[in-house]
Amino acid sequence: MPGQLTKLVYASTLALLVALSYGCKEKYEQKKLPPADTVEVALPVRKDVEVWDSYTARIEGVKSVQIRARVSGYLEKIMFTDGDYVQQGDVLFQIDPRPFQAIAEACKASVMETNARIELARSNLKRAEELFAQNAISKEVYETRKSELLSAEAVLISDKAKLKEAELDLEFTRITSPISGYVSRRLVDEGNLINASSTLMASVVSRDTVYAYFEISERDIIKYNKIRLFDTIDSKKRQGPPVRLKLLDEIAPSHFGQVTYVDNTLNASSLELRAEIDNSSGALYPGMYATVELRAGAPAKRLLVPEAAIGTDLVGRFVYIVNSDNIVEYRAVTAGELVGKLQVVTAGLDGSEKVVVNGLQRAAPKKKVTPVLKKL
Repeated sequence: MPGQLTKLVYASTLALLVALSYGCKEKYEQKKLPPADTVEVALPVRKDVEVWDSYTARIEGVKSVQIRARVSGYLEKIMFTDGDYVQQGDVLFQIDPRPFQAIAEACKASVMETNARIELARSNLKRAEELFAQNAISKEVYETRKSELLSAEAVLISDKAKLKEAELDLEFTRITSPISGYVSRRLVDEGNLINASSTLMASVVSRDTVYAYFEISERDIIKYNKIRLFDTIDSKKRQGPPVRLKLLDEIAPSHFGQVTYVDNTLNASSLELRAEIDNSSGALYPGMYATVELRAGAPAKRLLVPEAAIGTDLVGRFVYIVNSDNIVEYRAVTAGELVGKLQVVTAGLDGSEKVVVNGLQRAAPKKKVTPVLKKL
């Protein structure tokens, strides 16, 4: 009996020592676990934000002309450097004027000769009138003198018309720019034979204002009709709903204008609109593509989060949110326009989520963190 008691005491003591040892080990291991990383989180805010719909637009020049000669001849001189900005009326090309000068001089001589004939005819007619009044000549002779004057006056009209035509042809040897704008590279060289109307010599494009053409869907047409957006467009006054435009490398729009034209027919279930964009900076070139944003009605409530809270991966835009167990979750979102340092989120959030706004580098999906709530 005493032996059994000794064994029982020994076993109990051993069990107690094992338990104490396990407890100490567990506490030690708990002390070794690193603390959860701290991240700042915030609830998305709701604000009245202007609604802007985005479309892909192509840029075209408001004024674009092809330079062709009105007369044929050999090109004597080129008066510009490729890419120059030229004013309306600046001389671009000079065709050899000498043949046209000779024709103009000949026409002037014809006019002078005909004027002399007219003076002689008038003198003869005056003499004939006096003789006819004295019955010294027949009426037939008198009518002949009168006809000679009328014929000479008709010839003078024809000669003056030919002289005017010759002077115009001479003037057309100086080929000028019909608009102010940027001239293209020259397509001919000095010494080339230029054929009137058929030889393309260069082109000039005005870029002070450019057109942005874009297409909207039937769904958007219905939406805009409900808010009577198209009723605000006045093509004659070149007024309409505001638009803003950004290039591929721009985060925020930097060019502004307004819609001034709506097509009258749908093309493949879309409707073409045209906006006039101020291009005083010269950054927009015909042929470029850009994103144009059209203001679609009055301001509306939108969810916003800090721009820095939105990340980008191969799939698209995303944010990290912290759930009730302080575990980080990945959430795909659709980002809208920037409003200061905040960015609109059009899809992916309902406003109740705790969004990681600072410390994204310390957050990762399924990771436990210590959130610190921040007010936006």
